[in-house]
Amino acid sequence: MKKGILFVALAATVMFAACGSNKKTASTNPRNPFGGETFTAPCQELDSDSEFGATGIYKGSANQLGDLQLYALQNAQQMVRRKLQHVYKGMVSDFNTSYGGNAGNDIMNKMTSAGDQAINAVINDTRATCIQFSEVDDKGNSTCFVGIRISKQAIAKEVANRVNNVLSEDEKMRIRFEEKKYREEYEQRMRNFNEQ
Repeated sequence: MKKGILFVALAATVMFAACGSNKKTASTNPRNPFGGETFTAPCQELDSDSEFGATGIYKGSANQLGDLQLYALQNAQQMVRRKLQHVYKGMVSDFNTSYGGNAGNDIMNKMTSAGDQAINAVINDTRATCIQFSEVDDKGNSTCFVGIRISKQAIAKEVANRVNNVLSEDEKMRIRFEEKKYREEYEQRMRNFNEQ
């Protein structure tokens, strides 16, 4: 009797172990450490040394394809805007550390405002490099993908021009502002942004 119970327990253990070993989980697949199938977004635009890239995505009613395209474009523009503002805020912050004081703060505010205006002007003028729509799903929705690219050199030039135009000659002399040098430093910071 004891042998029979022991045999049944041993058989059950082997059976459970065999069932468990047949299950394959994605995490044990040495070829895919992320646990499942992955996909590349349509219209995928990545940053390069000379350009910022972004892919905007927006899902909504397939009856409003124009709106989907507009919102996907705005989504892509917002991604690039955040990258640019991050780089620019770092430059202005470094400037404030160097020059500080009330007069320095006034100049910093002028520079920040001019930089934001330049960034918005260039981004608002972007054109799509790619537009794609998904199939319409069971709920009548489609997803729009819009890719954009924005020249880092064009942004740097526009920012430097606008900052140059808002500062008085006295302010420029006080902070030793040189438009060309400023533009080159901004371009370098944008290149460094990709490497970080």
